[in-house]
Amino acid sequence: MKTRSFILLVLLAACGASPDAQPPEVLSARIAAETNSSLCIAYGTASTTPRGKLMIEAELAARGVNQCFSSNYGHASVSTYGRSRYERPAISESTMNCSDFRSGAEAQKYFLAAGGPVQDRHNLDADGDGLACEWGTQVRRISRYRAPVPRVYRPRCYVGPRGGTYTITASGRKNYDGC
Repeated sequence: MKTRSFILLVLLAACGASPDAQPPEVLSARIAAETNSSLCIAYGTASTTPRGKLMIEAELAARGVNQCFSSNYGHASVSTYGRSRYERPAISESTMNCSDFRSGAEAQKYFLAAGGPVQDRHNLDADGDGLACEWGTQVRRISRYRAPVPRVYRPRCYVGPRGGTYTITASGRKNYDGC
């Protein structure tokens, strides 16, 4: 059911009914309710809006997901990293601070749900690049993530003094049938 509702959201975006017209906190809540696989599918869909992609990236990172179907994500956020694109007021009266969040992904989720990247009510994006707190450096690591390659154990073959080959077993004995 959740997957159908999210796919419906993606299809509405493709037909011109933009999910960005929804309040950001509603869109954020809908994304938070989805499964990892449905978020990865929506992230790869061309009809997903830029705001939707930013929200999906932050949600996946907050869940600890490093890749979607063996490919990296984070390209929507990385493209804005370090580029001042939004005007920011010099002084903010907000009581929120980056230290109030467990990670950059949590801060980015909150920032986007509160109207970011266009609005920054809590001064979490002082440089105006659309990325809250340390989210820019965190998403750069995610976008470059390489899954560890599992090592296949291959026993090393040794040559004995008379020319025979053998391997060493886990108990430390010679196995003459191993090579």
